[in-house]
Amino acid sequence: MTKEGPARYPYAFNTQASFGGQLSGDVTFLSGIKQNYLSLTHMDRIRDMHEKGKPIVIVRGWITSEPYYAAGCISVGPPFPRGWMLQQLTGQDFRQANIRGMALLEEARQNLTIESCNLVAYLALLKKNKLPVSAVAPCLCTGCSDMAYATVACRTGPIRVPTFFMDYPVNHGYGEWRINYLKTEIRELTEKLGGISGKTVTDEMLEAEIKCENQARRIVRECQKIWWNAKVPPTNSIDNSFVHLGSMGAFDYTVAIQVLQEYLREIQGRVQKGITGTGISSDPARLFICGSCVHPNPAFIDKKGGVIVGKDDQWSVMTMDVKESGDPYENLARAISSHPYERPTEERAEWTVEQVRDSRADGVIFMYNWGCNYQSAVAGMITDIIKERTGLPAICIELGELTRMESLEQSQNRVEAFIEMLR
Repeated sequence: MTKEGPARYPYAFNTQASFGGQLSGDVTFLSGIKQNYLSLTHMDRIRDMHEKGKPIVIVRGWITSEPYYAAGCISVGPPFPRGWMLQQLTGQDFRQANIRGMALLEEARQNLTIESCNLVAYLALLKKNKLPVSAVAPCLCTGCSDMAYATVACRTGPIRVPTFFMDYPVNHGYGEWRINYLKTEIRELTEKLGGISGKTVTDEMLEAEIKCENQARRIVRECQKIWWNAKVPPTNSIDNSFVHLGSMGAFDYTVAIQVLQEYLREIQGRVQKGITGTGISSDPARLFICGSCVHPNPAFIDKKGGVIVGKDDQWSVMTMDVKESGDPYENLARAISSHPYERPTEERAEWTVEQVRDSRADGVIFMYNWGCNYQSAVAGMITDIIKERTGLPAICIELGELTRMESLEQSQNRVEAFIEMLR
């Protein structure tokens, strides 16, 4: 973090206001530094696991990770091709890395469509580039309008990547049929994943993974409750991003759980001592963020007098417990069928209202990326319900900077104006 990191990835240590991926400036928060370390080294660790025989599988969303890990696979998101190719070149400064990233995005869109969300467009890089991806196996119909189309695109071109779908029935009125359907889908997906890893996944193996990920989810919930109830924010917005350790496990849940346990102890100590996160104003505007995949620049928000208290997409998975006894496939099916983020829009909004109240937010920002038909369609209704139920200000912001290193002035101006209104 002080020698090798700055030499290999100097862009990651950039501190200009427009850089959306800044590292936290809180050098006294050890578990925050470890989170930064896991972020910087994630490609190194994935490469190491892949060289030891673990297949890399591209997924979508945070519905469930258990089948992938139980089958001995590494589950990564759609931006993986970009990250893999970007980090093949070391020593890039911020400008060089930004230009390289935009070139990869342009290549991806030309191979898919310019109308696609930036995030899933990167799957098209698989069509002309040799990457260590063994399969594309997302859960479809969950929070994304483009993933199905992009996944099908992987079946064409010089490089064809095997695709396995887990279909998520969105009609909640199907009742037990829906549970049985999901149960079958999860079982078939797990068997296919085992086929590419060479493992036969037993019920005991899947149950062990469920217990492991349940532990991570429980720690995340405890951390979030302490953070929300603290008199002052115990960390800044960047260090309040620990939820992802419970949803994707930093590609290694043993490591993720250890860091989460340390995080829990540290924020407990900070709350007891009344310590405020580094870079936070004395009375910041508390912002709850809605929307898939995108969020406002956390360093910019802190600098302008705000703080991010929570984000609905990954957090919603943390509220999902999986029963640990009985048929593991049925238990997973029942858990993900109740996933609040994928409920009918009005029900999702009501759940969000509860999170906004619990987090003691002062305002809500719903962000969605240009090209995302799914989130743009529900943003207005959800923010209207939040305003009606809580009386808090809420704003929708469409942006086109997903996966870009820089935040654009248009989005920053709107976020800054919203914070000023709250204060």
